[in-house]
Amino acid sequence: METPPRNLCRLIAVPAAAYDGHMPRTQLTIKEVGQEVGKCLLENDRPSALRLSFRFIETFDKATDEVRSRMVAHRPQTTGDLQFDVLLAGVAEFSCAKNGMLAPSWVNDQDLFLEQWWFVSGMDSLHADALVSSPISLARRGVFVTQGALEYA
Repeated sequence: METPPRNLCRLIAVPAAAYDGHMPRTQLTIKEVGQEVGKCLLENDRPSALRLSFRFIETFDKATDEVRSRMVAHRPQTTGDLQFDVLLAGVAEFSCAKNGMLAPSWVNDQDLFLEQWWFVSGMDSLHADALVSSPISLARRGVFVTQGALEYA
């Protein structure tokens, strides 16, 4: 019998459609995403934590303006990892800018910036690409992603 793949849905009480590229019935707020990212990190599952963080952009883009405001209204609790706390603030700010909205004031909290830069790919050979590809919402916080990391199919 085949072992089932690790499934993000077992961590999150939302429809499977939220994680297979289809529009979910409900959009998780950034605060809720932070809670789920924290659960992934407790299980040492950083790849799923990254996917959840980046997936927020897609669901935000597909939401109505009214829902978008609600999705970023409240700052997430700590995930237990400063890098991911900062990433979520950057993702929230990026999503707002991309959709012509003002970002909530909490994204500018002083503790949501890294002193030591984080290259999300973890590969030294991709640092140059990440430096030029990262949107200002992430780069100003010290978080760098490679080209295409914030896009979805």
